[in-house]
Amino acid sequence: MGFYAKKVFPWVLDVTEPEEMAAQRKLLLHDVKGEILEIGIGTGVNLPFYPNKINKITGIEPSDAMRPRALHKAEKAGISIDWHDGLGENLPFDKESFDTVVLVDVLCSVDDVDAVLSESFRVLKYGGKLYFLEHGISAENKIRKWQLRLNGLSKVVACGCQLTRDMEKHLYNSSFEVNELINVPPFAGMNSVYTHIRGIATKTANNQ
Repeated sequence: MGFYAKKVFPWVLDVTEPEEMAAQRKLLLHDVKGEILEIGIGTGVNLPFYPNKINKITGIEPSDAMRPRALHKAEKAGISIDWHDGLGENLPFDKESFDTVVLVDVLCSVDDVDAVLSESFRVLKYGGKLYFLEHGISAENKIRKWQLRLNGLSKVVACGCQLTRDMEKHLYNSSFEVNELINVPPFAGMNSVYTHIRGIATKTANNQ
């Protein structure tokens, strides 16, 4: 991991997020509960949006460079993080360990989207919920064209982030029962290429 990925990119993540994204994080996380796993916790940008009753979460993140910023935000939010270094494709937890799994702008940069969803399903208890807020390929032709043009650049400057993955397809092809899926309106300006879906999916016995 080079200087850019270790020192510059964590700072970029914190200072370049559009205002609209904060509102989406708040909408997603306002009622999460129980034992929570956040995959790709990054710099901890979700932490201020967890309900006040949440005082501890488990986080897993492949980049240890993100950890100082995450711990700083955790202290401000009054949340303790059980931090694990690792990948979403190979979670170091027993099956049925969590009530809730949170994925926010993670699936765009993992090596295997389906493996992360499969692992999320495995570690959730029956009836447990996956809360997701992910960006991917747009249904709007004008935005899609720009996503295709900029995808290579995004992978370089955003450390592997891809703009063209069909997140909705991956979710519906997973073992989860998708209860809610909302197409978030495009953000303003250049941030319009990050077209998001937000929703909740459940681990049910019928989906085994």
